[in-house]
Amino acid sequence: MSIFLQRPCESREELFDRDDELEMAVKAIRNDIWLSILGLRMSGKTSLAKVAANMLSSEGYDSIYVNLMGVRGVRDAAERILSSIPRGLLERIRELKGFLEALGVAVTGMRFEVKLKTSTSSTKVLEKLFLELSRRRKLIVILDEVQEIKGGVNHFLAMLSRLRASTKELIFIFTGSAIGMMRTLLLPSPRNPLYGRTPVKIELKPWSRKLAISYLEHGLSKCNVKYSDEELEEAVSTLGTLPGWLSFYGLRRCLGMPHEKALKEAREQAVGIARKELENLLKNREEWAKKVLRMLTYGSKWTEMLTEANVSTRSLSNLLQTLKSLYLVTEEKGVYTITDPVYRQATLTMKIENHAL
Repeated sequence: MSIFLQRPCESREELFDRDDELEMAVKAIRNDIWLSILGLRMSGKTSLAKVAANMLSSEGYDSIYVNLMGVRGVRDAAERILSSIPRGLLERIRELKGFLEALGVAVTGMRFEVKLKTSTSSTKVLEKLFLELSRRRKLIVILDEVQEIKGGVNHFLAMLSRLRASTKELIFIFTGSAIGMMRTLLLPSPRNPLYGRTPVKIELKPWSRKLAISYLEHGLSKCNVKYSDEELEEAVSTLGTLPGWLSFYGLRRCLGMPHEKALKEAREQAVGIARKELENLLKNREEWAKKVLRMLTYGSKWTEMLTEANVSTRSLSNLLQTLKSLYLVTEEKGVYTITDPVYRQATLTMKIENHAL
């Protein structure tokens, strides 16, 4: 079984390392504790959540995985959640056909056809549905990239608070970066309905260089691929130590590609993904933010960025806090840096409004 996958891990056998984090996640779920899994993209957040949920399926837990990437608001998220309910739960939903239709949701064939009436409250639909499903079996709901939810956040938080108070049979796992909705979940104000009930936080840090090389060694050996130490060192230097980027390379090697071609294609794919993420981040920001990002690829001090960007301390502080919350930037001895080589390469190749950063 290859550990280089084009999808998140599903089983313990597919997940490399992360033993402590997985043990913590499983223990939390067994004790009815909600979780937030944080980290940079491609660090393995989704894999950890899915493996933990699947490990508990034999203990009477059902699970629903929802990818919230690109949702526009709570109503959009609600439809995404409804359409993500797995086939294994559909028959149970069929028993609730009248219940669902009364809420404005129709079930057609083996897939959900979501029809929320204009007057229907999307959060009330989700609340009643989650309560009904968890009444029959324990239910784990994985909301992946939860920070993507922007519109209607207060209604969504209120729903989560009511669910938290109503049942112990329903566990939420939130994954993403510490901005937006996720930040509100982790640092609620006293007026927030979830105040005092914050999810337990698990942070996935990038691997050490040694562990990243061990991952490649283990995966390539399972595929019976011959490799040299120099090749693995170059792969890690180029792609960094995040599992997702390294998997792009390992998968190609296992398919028979030589080192040079596999690394070139993996780098191009990884940089393309990272560049799109950075472009979305900079989309509505002024030119000074782009200058700061470029300076961060080489490492820069606060005063240097403030002088070069010619911006207020508050604006610079807010940008750096966002980048740190996204796990894109680290600070050491007063120097702020984009540490992941893929994101550094993406920044240097990115063009905004036909002008290089």
